[in-house]
Amino acid sequence: MRIRLYWLPVFLLLTIAAFFAYKALQAPLSYELAPAFDGNEYTLIYNYFTGNSDSFDVSFPFHQRIFVPYLASLINTEVIHDFQWINLAFSLLTVWMLFKLWRELGFELKWFWAGFVWLIFHWTGMIRLNAFDPITVDVPTYFFQAVFLWAVLKRKFVHLLWLAPLATCQKESFVALPIILFVYAWWHNRKTEEGFYNLYVIAGSAVLALAAQWFINFYFPSIEAGKGALITIGYHAKQALLNPFEIVRWLAAISMAFGPAIWWVINRYSKHCYYDNTRNLLVIFTALYFAFGILAGGDMTRIVYLGFPFIATWLIYELQQADFKKYWLLIVFSLPLMMLHAAIPDPAFQWETWENWYPEFAQTEIVLILLAYVFAASLILLKTNRSKKY
Repeated sequence: MRIRLYWLPVFLLLTIAAFFAYKALQAPLSYELAPAFDGNEYTLIYNYFTGNSDSFDVSFPFHQRIFVPYLASLINTEVIHDFQWINLAFSLLTVWMLFKLWRELGFELKWFWAGFVWLIFHWTGMIRLNAFDPITVDVPTYFFQAVFLWAVLKRKFVHLLWLAPLATCQKESFVALPIILFVYAWWHNRKTEEGFYNLYVIAGSAVLALAAQWFINFYFPSIEAGKGALITIGYHAKQALLNPFEIVRWLAAISMAFGPAIWWVINRYSKHCYYDNTRNLLVIFTALYFAFGILAGGDMTRIVYLGFPFIATWLIYELQQADFKKYWLLIVFSLPLMMLHAAIPDPAFQWETWENWYPEFAQTEIVLILLAYVFAASLILLKTNRSKKY
């Protein structure tokens, strides 16, 4: 039974309240004292579109991400405030789209609350991290991925034709989604012979995404030559091979981003492998964001968390399918990972403290303690939650 529509304004109001609360409570990053942060590159794009700069001197890969700085430049008051308004708009769109998706998947109300509270109040989630680092292009990622997932699961493939190029202008990593979808869709259609996927439309969306990326690279080139996505992936893969503890940090980053539920669900999936189209899609794109976490950049926790529409939807899908009984125990174990007790420290003044929030940068002892805690919590949930459906 679908939950009632009147819950949508409740979650929208919760999002608005959290946005303005953390806008007041969380001091923004001191960009002028932290030149290595991405927001400085997005400010350059913003200044170009507002006419405050005549040249487009932006580094790779940030030069490709023109959509959000362009929208912010249309407001053209003050850079942080302009990005904050764009962040709020896409936060609300994300909640609306996830509500629509989860409602059509038949999720129970308790999982709506768990999902939205995690999205809104987790320290690296949609509201809090972007209150700390407001000059960002990340927030529309949640919305575009939710639309992508809804369009695919509801067979509204025509929406991919506008979504793919637009989302690519927001962040180049979106190109991977229609390409991977096409490969899976071809395989699924051959395996089931049910013709669920429109391969021509999906292929067209992939072509449009690639065309959008080519257009941006041609008209808004990076100031650095000889860099590309494959080089970046190769570099981070080499770093992981040369420094095996990076794998441990990656596992800790996944744990920080999604708590003990992720390992409980992975364990269940490994023991209950059956063919289900919805499940297959969620697992494929969850795996993609896990891979992005170790191959696409240094800040693993943020990158993995950006896969929230795929990963959280998969977690809820599995937990509900399993008739998970220990809901409140899961909540209690997950709460410490949300870091509700403190504001995110400013790395311009508290560099070591800021690093210790992130498993990918934290001291070794902190990484191991975090990983041990989450694995232990997952094990307790595994041992205490036994149901016929498990």
